[in-house]
Amino acid sequence: MSSEVGDAERALHRRMGLACAAATAAGLPGRFRVWEHGGLLAVLATDPALGFLSTVSGVTPETLPALDGLLAEPGWDPTVLTTGDEVPEGLVRAEDRLLAVRRLGEPPAADPGVTEGDVVDVLLAGYEVTGVVAAFVAAEHRVPAMRRFLLVEGGTPIAAAGMTVHGDVAVLGGAATLPAHRGRGAQPRLLRHRLRVAADAGCVLAVATARAGSVSAANLGRAGFRRYRRSAWTKP
Repeated sequence: MSSEVGDAERALHRRMGLACAAATAAGLPGRFRVWEHGGLLAVLATDPALGFLSTVSGVTPETLPALDGLLAEPGWDPTVLTTGDEVPEGLVRAEDRLLAVRRLGEPPAADPGVTEGDVVDVLLAGYEVTGVVAAFVAAEHRVPAMRRFLLVEGGTPIAAAGMTVHGDVAVLGGAATLPAHRGRGAQPRLLRHRLRVAADAGCVLAVATARAGSVSAANLGRAGFRRYRRSAWTKP
């Protein structure tokens, strides 16, 4: 694993720590835990609707021996994410995920259509989610450390995105556009704006995740992100 990927995964892990703490404080169902074990980065969410959050990352040749002990802990069935050639013993492949990383240099120009404000309503409408998932998204994007951005057209917010800063790494997460306004470049604009804010905050690295082959993944590539495919592994 490159140092760039390692820094990115640790920043994502800290972001998940904020999100899970907020979910616990909001009284969401199930149990949340974010911890390290033998250099591995682990996340637990026991409610079935949030099972996609349960992951193990930070897998390297040095940390791989600790994986068996971690997976033996009762009460969870995580997805193990690897970015190198590691093959976890006894696991089978699942749908890969994408990690995108960009070194920050000269920041893009400011976007006059982007403002800061409460993004929750726009995000939930853009994601088209309800129930526990919606409650988790709302809790995550109301933590004090979250920077919240709205793209406004004609006085109406049409897209939203979030960002947190962890040391000198910015995690760009939580981006959605209202269905009626998709395909018009809203997310690239919010992406460029957050890169500027991150650079102004002294960050040297920006990190995001996306589904492989998605529009979001394509937008990240066009914005200069190096995209790493994360091999996903689960218990048979």
